[in-house]
Amino acid sequence: MKNERLLHEVNIVLEHISTALDVERSSFFLLNNKTATLDSIAAQEIENPIFSIPIGKGIAGSVAMRRTPIIENDAQNSPLFDNSYDSQLNFKTRSIICIPVDNQLGKTIGVIQCLNKRKGIFTEHDIIVLNSFAATISLIIKNAQLYFTSEEVKNNFSVLLDVFGTVSSELDLDNLIPLIMSKAAKITNADRSSLFFLDKETGELWTKYAKGLKSEIIRTKKGIVSLVAKNKTSSIINDAHSHPSFDSSIDKKTGYVTKSILCVPIFDVQNEVLGVVQVINKTEGVFKEEDLFILEGFASQIRIAIENAQLFSQINGMKNYLNILIENLDNGILTVDKSNNIQTVNTTFCKMFDLSQHENIVNKKIDVLDKKLFSILKYGGDTMRTGKRHYEYGISYETEKQKNIIANLSTLPMQDSNGKIVGAINVFQDVTREKRIRANLSRYIPHHIVNEVINKDDLSIMQSKNRKCTILFSDIRNFTKLTEELGATQIVDLLNKYFDVMVNAIHTHNGILDKFIGDAIMAVFGVPYTNSSDSVNAVRCALNMFKMLDNLNENKNIAAKLNIGVGISTGNVISGNIGSEKRFEYTVIGDPVNIAARLESETKKYDVPILVCENTYHNIVDYFFCEEIDSVVLKGKQHSVKIYTVVKEK
Repeated sequence: MKNERLLHEVNIVLEHISTALDVERSSFFLLNNKTATLDSIAAQEIENPIFSIPIGKGIAGSVAMRRTPIIENDAQNSPLFDNSYDSQLNFKTRSIICIPVDNQLGKTIGVIQCLNKRKGIFTEHDIIVLNSFAATISLIIKNAQLYFTSEEVKNNFSVLLDVFGTVSSELDLDNLIPLIMSKAAKITNADRSSLFFLDKETGELWTKYAKGLKSEIIRTKKGIVSLVAKNKTSSIINDAHSHPSFDSSIDKKTGYVTKSILCVPIFDVQNEVLGVVQVINKTEGVFKEEDLFILEGFASQIRIAIENAQLFSQINGMKNYLNILIENLDNGILTVDKSNNIQTVNTTFCKMFDLSQHENIVNKKIDVLDKKLFSILKYGGDTMRTGKRHYEYGISYETEKQKNIIANLSTLPMQDSNGKIVGAINVFQDVTREKRIRANLSRYIPHHIVNEVINKDDLSIMQSKNRKCTILFSDIRNFTKLTEELGATQIVDLLNKYFDVMVNAIHTHNGILDKFIGDAIMAVFGVPYTNSSDSVNAVRCALNMFKMLDNLNENKNIAAKLNIGVGISTGNVISGNIGSEKRFEYTVIGDPVNIAARLESETKKYDVPILVCENTYHNIVDYFFCEEIDSVVLKGKQHSVKIYTVVKEK
């Protein structure tokens, strides 16, 4: 009696076939080797479709015999067509397509037949479609073990189903194999059963399970099991001791008498031998072909069990690997599914946002997080809906423990194997320390140099080079007198306020603060990259310094009014890291540096706020109103140079 669940599965496949090929009816016939017939086990539109077709008769019988597909688009005129079934079923066949169904070993086990294409005719493309469905039906038949014909197998069908169900649900081989083997012995009416795995390195077969041996492991390269493994062919031996390959040493060792053996190889997906399953001593009668079919089915289930266990082990190993990887990332990770349930959260995320390690938020909605953190994660919805990545930089966040962090956020879609979006992953990079370093460095050098130092591995720009740049020197007038009039605390406070506004002016105009020399400031424009506007930037900086100094002098909280002079010079210098191995200073040396210092000193003599050299003048004359002051021989120079003062910007 056919199992209803299996018939239901085959009928579902036939429905899909009829839809895919747009036909009126589809049927499946199972090959019965004993009777040399095709037995119908499922046929659409036919109640109780129990009828047989002799092999070689009709189109279906011809396909089973030839093992090749047949297309007949004018069935009634085909010499192969047998219209007797049309008469029985009160149906008229116009066109037929029929293909063989093979098992995993390439043996034909049945045929699929489709009748009457609704539109057009059957083509080779339809054969390709049918072949894909044939593989599905073959798997259903193989897994369900429909190859039994004896009444004994039918009576034990529930045992087979129990084994198949257990294979699907159990992944532990140590629990599963004894169950399958005991069932195999029961259903074949054998006294004992055993399972051997093949050691491919040594060529030995060893017992994974053997009833009667308890925990003892047998290793052998002899006997019936070795012959079956070597030949990749099942064996039925009902007089074991008379067989030339029988190894009696195990009987002598265990005291057990082997009379009959049924032995079946287990194959992997590459059709290589994994091992051998064996049952011993039929309790009544002898082992028959029906027992062989049953044991081959068990061998198939053992293979599936091994593959499932291996796949589960691989997935578990991969999952553990990914968990370890995620846990050891420096970035905070939080993933959510399409229902906004938290699926993954690593330790770094919890530490970053001051979440308790003991508070399990996995499988909870993201709204369990505080409102500020929840608002940051809002971008995941857009990412899951559109599939687009989202980036946020420099997110400021204060945790419940008043810890201030700055983070960059990347929100990325998570996809399954079919490319369907199943969630979003939020990656938080804590840049608090980097921001702090940038802020601190920016107190010493401009932002563009900070970026070079932090972001580039190659700092060759910082190596010594000859380049053209503009030097600015500023100095506080009468500073010595101020130090005599004010106390040390007042002087330090005054200088700090003064330097703060001056350095801001330098950085605003893309200059580098080279150094403080007492109350003097040296700034450089044009390093590490030379720019045509370096001289203009230096003069604009100087004018801005005077403006900001006026604002500072208006402050009632400063101890004294300040006045400065500025000297600016342009020319070729040597720039780069200068110093010892333990400490470098990025600076410039050369004649323009000395000239700028001399010009600053000369501002007192000519009573002007700014003096620039001739080279600087030629670079800025289109941008500023300037006046020639004099031609002077600067200290350390043999020839006179023209000097200019800047009145204002044009």
